Amino acid sequence: MLNFWKVLQLSLKNMLAKPLWLLLVATVCIASLPYLGRTIDNLPVAVVDMDHTSASRQLSRLLDAAPKIAVRSYDNLPDAKRDLAWRELFGVIIIPVDFEKRLLRGESLVVPVFGDATNRMANGQIQQDITATYNQLLNDLNRAVLMREGFSERQADVILRPLITRLVDLYNPGTSFAAIVLPGLVTLVLQHGLLLSSTRINLNLRGGTPRSLRQPLSTRLGRYAAQLLVWMVLAMLLYVIWPHIFGFRQTASFWALLGLVLPFLLAVLAFSEFLAELLPSEEAVYLTLTFVTMPLFYLAGYTWPPQAMPQWVLWLANAIPSTWAIRAVAEMNQMNLPLLETGRHVLVLLALAAGYGLAGTLIYQWRNYRRDHGKEPTPLA
Repeated sequence: MLNFWKVLQLSLKNMLAKPLWLLLVATVCIASLPYLGRTIDNLPVAVVDMDHTSASRQLSRLLDAAPKIAVRSYDNLPDAKRDLAWRELFGVIIIPVDFEKRLLRGESLVVPVFGDATNRMANGQIQQDITATYNQLLNDLNRAVLMREGFSERQADVILRPLITRLVDLYNPGTSFAAIVLPGLVTLVLQHGLLLSSTRINLNLRGGTPRSLRQPLSTRLGRYAAQLLVWMVLAMLLYVIWPHIFGFRQTASFWALLGLVLPFLLAVLAFSEFLAELLPSEEAVYLTLTFVTMPLFYLAGYTWPPQAMPQWVLWLANAIPSTWAIRAVAEMNQMNLPLLETGRHVLVLLALAAGYGLAGTLIYQWRNYRRDHGKEPTPLA
């Protein structure tokens, strides 16, 4: 026990003396800066009104009142197309000639819309607002026609809305798309930083070979405890305080997030132990983790649906701790699920920690067995 506290204090002292882990905070801050602009609000969209009637002006006003669209009026189509090509607009809406006349006659009507499909998020939001605005315009016109024909307000409602729907928010990302992306970004950065630092510590290099000296259990536990203390503070800073600064909606309590972060960090530490035994040198650690950073981003499951992945890719994704941590954080912080409802993810993280820890220990013991029996060269001191 004395050795445990000694190693814990020494490890904490070394980590605080050279706080390179604070670069993680700077990384997340810089990566989060684009989301300060509320990327899916007030997207500039051009409206080219070729009809100049009350119906066309009403459509323009409704579009401008939509939460995601900021209307910019244009006199001609070439200027709007030019600005769309120069990425000054996210879309162009053309209100055709005789729009009001054909609308009142109930004739087939096409409203051309040009969108910038290279930005899938903005393009999708604009499409939803245009559809909702057009439906609202039709509903208002049809209601006015029914009222003129002698229908009551109640009768008009029954005809126009025979079914009354009720929406229940099960997934509310808050004020910005970043409320979904940020937990995944933070989790991946945390995992990458902890893997680099922990794997490097686990590689007690002796002449370029992997960790070779048998370490007492108390020494390893003390080192792990020091890393957990520092990285848990970092994790809660990035999971709780940083989203609060951005103003994102958070439904999970501090203690619920803490109950998730601890198994996640344990799984990452065990994964780093496994990598330390698997990789031959410190250079291999940096090269390998740099190479797998981008694949882990797509395997995490928040940029591409897991159901669309091939089965073997899904198995690979489920073997990464960040995959389960991102799912649990999204469910607790955006879907308002309690920790007990996400307990399956926590159990998987604990299972990954046990599995990777056991695999690393077995490789460690096997290497020492080969060295003791002269089958592997002893590293130089």
